[in-house]
Amino acid sequence: MTGVDSELKGYDQAQREMMEENCIIVDRDDQVIGQDSKVKCHLNEGKLHRAFSVLLFNSDNELLIQQRADEKITFPSIWANSCCSHPLYQDGEEEGIKGAKRAAIRKLTQELGIKNGEVESEDLTFITKMHYKARADEKWIEHEVDYIFAMKRNIQIDPNANEIQETRYVNSEQLNELFEKSEDGGVKIGPWFRLIRDNFLDKIWINIDSLDNIRDKKVHHMGEVI
Repeated sequence: MTGVDSELKGYDQAQREMMEENCIIVDRDDQVIGQDSKVKCHLNEGKLHRAFSVLLFNSDNELLIQQRADEKITFPSIWANSCCSHPLYQDGEEEGIKGAKRAAIRKLTQELGIKNGEVESEDLTFITKMHYKARADEKWIEHEVDYIFAMKRNIQIDPNANEIQETRYVNSEQLNELFEKSEDGGVKIGPWFRLIRDNFLDKIWINIDSLDNIRDKKVHHMGEVI
């Protein structure tokens, strides 16, 4: 058994297999400098890599949120945005915004069960990028340049139980209530989702029908999140 295999011993088999996929290693300015497995990117101090976060709104301007499955290796059972994962070093997913959109479409199908062809690249509006670091526990960490996308569409979902244990659509007041519960320890919120909510979500919500007006090309350096 290799060192990597031993780190994954005892976890769900499907989740273990995905941890063997190769992430895109980048520098602080989001320039590609290599590739490495998800395990090595998330283990101990991790390696800075690309990620994406999708915010999916319905026609009532409600945001789809998800509670991650207990089977997830990093940040299990926490509440997060509609869909979040990593572009891989394959199939053109390393090609900046274009590649991150490819990855997002792949995971919208794999996680949320959205049918192939239901979401096209042009349906996803790129908003911005943020660089952050957040520890899940003593063993696992996130250190990412996260591409943030938003989309408004009524769309049928069929969540993958190995990825997601619950979904719900919320308005801003309901989302605030969920975050208030997290302050008392009643629920857990993903650190990247907290950063999105605290720094970008209000502007996205207000401009949901004119998202092109709020796009930028920056990498927002958010520091380490506790």
